[in-house]
Order: sequence, then structure tokens, then C-alpha cells
Amino acid sequence: MQRRHIAVLSLVALLLPGVALAAGKPKEEKTKGDVVTVAEDRLSLKTKKGPVTVLLTQKSRIVMGGAEMPLAALKQGARVTVVGTTQPSGEIVAREIQLPAPIAPMQSTMPSGHSGHSH
Repeated sequence: MQRRHIAVLSLVALLLPGVALAAGKPKEEKTKGDVVTVAEDRLSLKTKKGPVTVLLTQKSRIVMGGAEMPLAALKQGARVTVVGTTQPSGEIVAREIQLPAPIAPMQSTMPSGHSGHSH
């Protein structure tokens, strides 16, 4: 009986630090939505789950295709992906806000004015 207690206590002692570490560091999540409003320190998003407030900090980055962008790049109606930690209040503290890269116009492989056959 005493062996079982020692085994259980040993197992708890091994698992406890991992649980404490997991609880100490909030998990980052990705949230997608459409920008409703933009302010200097926050944005409002319309998501599938409803409205969400995204808090912007000095460390928050706004990126498009890998390039850092200014706050002015966030426009009403823009589709964004927010990477950050969700607070107990439901607000998200953003580490990064990702804008989709602009769609490049299709380039024709045929020079203009040529029909593709030789004369």
C-alpha cells in the first residue's frame, strides 16, 4: 500500500512543474475576422463567433506578405488574421495582425498585339 502512495506522489511531483508552466504562459491563438473599427490602441473585429475587441500594444506588428505595415493599413472591411492571447474578458492582445497580400494582376505570357502565330 505504501509503495502505491510513493508511486502516486512521484508521478504528481513529475507532472506538477509542467502544469505550472502551462498555466503560467498563455497560449497564442489565431482569430480571423473583418475589421469593423480601428483606433490607436484597439480594433473591433466581426468574426464567425461574434464581435471581438483586439488590443494593440507597442509590440503588436501589422504585416502583409512578410512586410511590416503601419496602423493606417488596417481599413474597415479588411479581412485579417490576429495572432495573440485571449484574455479572460474575451479581448485579444495582438502580437501580430496579418493582412492578406494584395492580388497581383494576371500577367499575359503573350506580348500584346501578337496573336500567337507567325506570318
